[in-house]
Amino acid sequence: MMEKKYIHVITSRTMEDIMKELCQRYVDNLTAACALVKPQLEEGMTDGQILRAVHRCAEELFRLHQENDGILREVLFSKTPESLTEEEARDLSELAAALFDYDRSPDVGIAYYIHRLLYEYARYKGDVDLTIRELYYQGITIMYLNVKDGGQRVNLFVDQMGAYFREGASYLDRYEEITDPQTRGFIIRCLGNMKYGIRDLSGNMDVNINGCWKEYMDCFRRTMEIVQSPRYREMDPAIPWDSFVYTMHYDRTQFLSGLRSQYDAEIAAGVMDSAEYVYNHQEQIAKVKGRAIGVRTQYAYDAARFHSGRLGIEDLVETLFTMCEAADLHDFSNDNIWALLYVPSYLLEYCGHLPEDARREVQPRLQQALDKQREFIFLLPRNEYAIQVSRTMRAITATISDADGGLYSRLLDYVLACHAPTVVHSHVVARLAQHLCRRMARVAPENLEGLFGLEDAPGEDLEELLDLAYRSGLYHDLGKCMLLSYVGLYSRRLLDEEFACIKLHPLFGYGLLMSVGMGDMASVAYYHHRAYDRSGGYPCHEAECPPSVRVMVDIITVVDSLDAGTDNIGRSYAAAKTFTDLVGELRQWSGTRYAPAVVALFDDPDFCKETEQFLLESRRKSYVEAYAVKSSH
Repeated sequence: MMEKKYIHVITSRTMEDIMKELCQRYVDNLTAACALVKPQLEEGMTDGQILRAVHRCAEELFRLHQENDGILREVLFSKTPESLTEEEARDLSELAAALFDYDRSPDVGIAYYIHRLLYEYARYKGDVDLTIRELYYQGITIMYLNVKDGGQRVNLFVDQMGAYFREGASYLDRYEEITDPQTRGFIIRCLGNMKYGIRDLSGNMDVNINGCWKEYMDCFRRTMEIVQSPRYREMDPAIPWDSFVYTMHYDRTQFLSGLRSQYDAEIAAGVMDSAEYVYNHQEQIAKVKGRAIGVRTQYAYDAARFHSGRLGIEDLVETLFTMCEAADLHDFSNDNIWALLYVPSYLLEYCGHLPEDARREVQPRLQQALDKQREFIFLLPRNEYAIQVSRTMRAITATISDADGGLYSRLLDYVLACHAPTVVHSHVVARLAQHLCRRMARVAPENLEGLFGLEDAPGEDLEELLDLAYRSGLYHDLGKCMLLSYVGLYSRRLLDEEFACIKLHPLFGYGLLMSVGMGDMASVAYYHHRAYDRSGGYPCHEAECPPSVRVMVDIITVVDSLDAGTDNIGRSYAAAKTFTDLVGELRQWSGTRYAPAVVALFDDPDFCKETEQFLLESRRKSYVEAYAVKSSH
């Protein structure tokens, strides 16, 4: 008996050690995977060397992916609230802390998954302190997972966020019986964060600013009553009450975006109070540290004064011009990026409030500010700032005249180039789309009638049609560049929440292309993941695809699968399918997922061989173009 007990103790301790080691291995693998996503290449490497280097990284990424999936099955996915031990819960909590650090999170998705499990574990154990803590962390991690876009009316996880924070804030009724000051702090954080559960707060305020304001102010007043209360401050002097007050005021200044399009005296007054509080707070810090007040704080203060009638429009416009003109084109700090990407667009709006004579007088300066904005965009290092560019695309494109149409393509190409694997795939799809379109024009030209507005089968206008096919393929995945934190995740399988985010990329691509007047290509981007018979894919419940692009959508859907499924350079050989197997899948799903008229092109054995070779050459060329180190001389 003594011997069996001794063995059990050793085994338990060993299992705990293994758990810790696996958690650390997972974190280490994430670091290694991040380095592999951008292969370290050198100038002067041959095409073969570049392709081999990219593939070595892909093979190692695949190995890490498999290892990480195995680790997660062992330490996380196999666990239930009932089976979790206290030691395992502690280890998972430490892993979540290592994976989540707000804007600098190595893996916010798995951190969210852990906190969701720990919340259920806390409820099972009846641990109120842990329950409240995990409500906050579920809310804050899914907030950093969330995808939102005001222009597309998207705020994917807003309801879940609101539910977590509201439940956490509900423990305010039991505040005095909860003795842990840290737990009380989480209750206050949940209370203030309930504002993130407001559906229209993601950029839709220009549509429903009043309704959004009323709901927001209910949260604001309730939170401020608590965080400014002497009673609560006396109970827990260690809680950073003044920081909570500052955060609530700072967040309220976001209503300036709504005031720019819809004036409301009550909202203007509330924003003014908050902007003044933030400005005075920052002014004190600036004096102590001997520096100037940040440009965003200065903008919020002056814009709030204008909307509340305390500052003339001429003074506000001059402040904005000064910010933009003083900004350095080669400074990529957060404040400078904001000044050069956002301020010119604000200037465009506020200059519209000037008297006609003054508007004409500032026109040269306004044009210089817009030109500087565009120049700065193309100076921003690629792969690092495309998210900021994509967020400002609508405002930027609204300032481009028809005569500057070529700038649209430059902007779209810049955004596309932010993620090398996406740009490789896009170029291959573009070339394949052109290839299949040319073949269809030769063997079944009647299928192309009506495409992009053609009245008859293509004749002399075939080259124009092929150019449109190429650009449709090039921009079909543009929306992925607004979801870089998900499309760049190679070190493990996607969670359901992350795949839900990825599925929005056709919608985002559609919005971006529509903003530059590329309506037909926008529709191609929107529908290219929907099944031919509408039985699956996404979006699956939308209206019928426009007839003017239906054939191009069918072509892009086929070549998208053809490249993604057979890529054996940027992914592991073990993960790639053969060209023959993929064509077999096209035939298997002809009439359901894929259009029969497009799949029928592969019935010709000679065309199949030609296309396989064309795909291989296109892929090699695209990888070299995307990854080759360009000379700086």
